[in-house]
Amino acid sequence: MKFSTIVATIVSMAVFAVAAPIDMEAREAVADNGNHGMCVKGAGGEVTQITNC
Repeated sequence: MKFSTIVATIVSMAVFAVAAPIDMEAREAVADNGNHGMCVKGAGGEVTQITNC
């Protein structure tokens, strides 16, 4: 491998390592809500809400 390829690989791995962590507040918010709170379905190219799901 060329030196520049190795450097580019290491830099890209570092970028993913920095971008990957999610703070605990965001994790707790998702866990509390479960999801966005709306059920939807798609039919005929239209998105409609499913009530009482």
